Amino acid sequence: MEQNINSEMVLHDQLYVGNSDSILLFGCEAQQQLREFSKTISNQLAEDSSNLEYVIQDILNEIEDFQNYNVNNIGFFGRNQKKRRSGLIKKYNTILNYMNEMELALKLQEAQLLKDSKIFEELGKRIQTTVANLEELLMYGEKVLKQQSCTEQSEDIKMWYERLTRRLEDLRISHTVLLQSKLQIIIMLENSDKLVDKIVETITATFPVWRNQVTILLGIEHMNTNLTIQNKLGEINKNYV
Repeated sequence: MEQNINSEMVLHDQLYVGNSDSILLFGCEAQQQLREFSKTISNQLAEDSSNLEYVIQDILNEIEDFQNYNVNNIGFFGRNQKKRRSGLIKKYNTILNYMNEMELALKLQEAQLLKDSKIFEELGKRIQTTVANLEELLMYGEKVLKQQSCTEQSEDIKMWYERLTRRLEDLRISHTVLLQSKLQIIIMLENSDKLVDKIVETITATFPVWRNQVTILLGIEHMNTNLTIQNKLGEINKNYV
């Protein structure tokens, strides 16, 4: 039997057979939350740290260029020895400054990633709560729908149940999208964790090794210069013996 309920008295997520407003309001809060979740995820993706991969790759390229430079230049001295030595020192100083700048940039990226992870974690919890609430609504809606065959129906009531059927289909789609959003959050969290690990590895392992290489190679170049000078002094001394 149709329930004549004033639209102002209709509660969210409560169905009243024959009342159109109750169908309109049914599940609308969960769908509004879904829109907010989607907007938040889109904003986070638009501001993600995917460029961090390129930063790290640039660092690796610089390391490779530095190593190749030394392979081609270390131990080679000629008439322009002073100029070459000055060039090497300038190159080393440039690399050291670059590493300091990159280390600071990576630390800032790490802080941002950790902040983003907190946002993702909180968003994931909210999505899970909304999923659970929507599943309860679907079960409740199905239960109301099954009452259709238990009562004598007017044409209006039949149309009301048809609308409810369509409304439940719409909510099932929203439920699917919510599950997809939940999976997307998990993937984003995993990606953030991997990027943080790469940053930590670069700062704690790659940079110290690279700095050590710079110091060693500069020391080798300095030793070679001294050895060259000593050899020349030795030749000069022989001429006077």
